[in-house]
Amino acid sequence: MQIFKNTMDQFFGPSHNSKFAALLMSLSETAVSCAAHFSKTGGQDLVGIIDFEHKGDAIVDDIHELLDNSFILRFDIPDSMRLTDDVDNMVDGMRKVAIHIDIYKVFLTKLRPDAVELFGICERMVGQVNGMVTMLAEPRMSLAKVRDMATEIDKGESVADDIVARAERALVIEFSPAGANRLEFLAWQKLYSLLEQVTDEANHCAKLILSLARKEA
Repeated sequence: MQIFKNTMDQFFGPSHNSKFAALLMSLSETAVSCAAHFSKTGGQDLVGIIDFEHKGDAIVDDIHELLDNSFILRFDIPDSMRLTDDVDNMVDGMRKVAIHIDIYKVFLTKLRPDAVELFGICERMVGQVNGMVTMLAEPRMSLAKVRDMATEIDKGESVADDIVARAERALVIEFSPAGANRLEFLAWQKLYSLLEQVTDEANHCAKLILSLARKEA
């Protein structure tokens, strides 16, 4: 079966396979650069984050065009589409955070320590996803290595979930007294939720790449 696949690749696949891998790496690296800027600025540079999003969207368009015109690829085209969109969703998630902070900046100019920690986790997890994406360019992914990397990303999401749960419990206590600013409560609660969504998207990417590695193992 592998001999047949290699023969078919000689006629149909390698150029598109390599182009897809290169474009997806470019998209992932854009997400990494966005995450670094996102963390450094505490999500307060909306214009800068949107610029990264536009760069990512242009790459996504190129990937979709490539996949729409591909006959045979190393990975199933629907899986490749989903992975592309999941990587792009990490950037979109950071944009949503930046928009939220811009709207509620009167309350969110100075981030709380647990929010700062979540920004760092987002940056780290996006970087870990990028490490997994680079493996797609290898002749054959190491299932054991991919599994280990996916496990680390999953642990990161669990840590983020714990931070958000703890932060939201603290918010309830802080803003329960009569006269507390309910709008400020909503600003912080939504911020934590949006940051958690970025970690969720990173975990989705990791799980999909793990699924691809298992399919070709």
